Amino acid sequence: MEINDPIHDFIGLTDIEAKIVNSGTYQRLRRIKQLSGGHFVYPSAEHTRFAHCIGVMHLAGLTGKHLLKNIELGDDVLQDVRMAGLLHDLGHGPFSHVFEESLIENRGWNHEDVTEWLVLESEVGDILEAGGISKKRIADLVRGRRTSKKDAVVSGIVAGQVDADKMDYLIRDSFYCGVNYGLVDIHRLIDSLEVSKDYHLEFSLAARGALEAFLVARYEMFLNVYYHKTVRSVEVMLVKLINAADNVLHLTSFKTPEEFLVLDDMSLVSMIRGIDPTESDSAKEASTMMNLLDSRILYKSVFEKVLHTQDRFVSKVLTKRKVRESIEEEIASIAEVENHEVIVDVPTLPSVPYNPHQLDPMEIAIFEIIDGKKVSHNLSDYSNIAEMMKGYLDVIRVYTFDKNRAKVGRAAREVFQEVPDTALIHM
Repeated sequence: MEINDPIHDFIGLTDIEAKIVNSGTYQRLRRIKQLSGGHFVYPSAEHTRFAHCIGVMHLAGLTGKHLLKNIELGDDVLQDVRMAGLLHDLGHGPFSHVFEESLIENRGWNHEDVTEWLVLESEVGDILEAGGISKKRIADLVRGRRTSKKDAVVSGIVAGQVDADKMDYLIRDSFYCGVNYGLVDIHRLIDSLEVSKDYHLEFSLAARGALEAFLVARYEMFLNVYYHKTVRSVEVMLVKLINAADNVLHLTSFKTPEEFLVLDDMSLVSMIRGIDPTESDSAKEASTMMNLLDSRILYKSVFEKVLHTQDRFVSKVLTKRKVRESIEEEIASIAEVENHEVIVDVPTLPSVPYNPHQLDPMEIAIFEIIDGKKVSHNLSDYSNIAEMMKGYLDVIRVYTFDKNRAKVGRAAREVFQEVPDTALIHM
């Protein structure tokens, strides 16, 4: 079986991969958009988790072929790696990460928890076991769990710093959004990878330019696509929509894989449109949000600061719900509007992909050959770009309804004026 992919050309599937792709559990990913609110800004960004996961499988396979033979792991492990790439996003709910916010809030699960659950409990696990593949092993790889030293290599291919997932979504999302931010030489990166003596992944110093391009591309895609002010406006509204709908429809209370698998972008919208808005306050809010999104009447950004901080504590504080709510209340009080008419949004991420398995989690391991011997270094030792990018990107925005733009904007500037200008990146 072959799939013609606009990003990677023809992608071949093994028999068991084809069986997984043709299963109802996997086919559901056709109905989950990759970028939940992206198409409100970039009209062609209608691509799905279905194609992304196949792309990740393909890149995981290329990386595995390049690396696994060097640590004496054969075709069986290569198939495991490809399968982990194929299934890594299986547990995404409607509107991807948007649904995940409600799921974490109400149940303490993220999409990786659901993915593991589906691999172990749904038809996918039965297909894997029938094909001689351990479903427990695939669940561990998807979660980045390591049961041996060599697993640092095996799991790092799919769930690492510069992994198949990030490579695919950067170039795929860039392509479908019609922007040039996500251009990355993925084949140069893959070909430059080697395994260190302690089974860590290292890039050749010769690929420094490709690594720098990867870091910049990731940063620019988050700033200009994933964290775009209107994309985030849509996603803030979707979070409110799903939270309100959950109180009526109990979306996050699923108990079996079958109950979860009926949830996708289309089915959720259909269910919400069927809610009687007079039933409760939550029903009214869900219906209101649905009508606003249908008409593209969105929250307006009235204040924005882009912060780059070395301190993880600052980012953690800013993203706490109670902290945001206290700021919302203060702004609303100054602007003399209702609290629910002010929304503080603070998406954050480490500017360099995070690796919790090393002393400095924002370092990327590289090597060079000196007098015929491999010598390991950190990328930041040789790259000013990598050194400058170590830290956290926080985008603080305040949203409100169009009618309140002027007064809420003034109030937000008053509240946030104590943020030191030295913390800003001026774009």
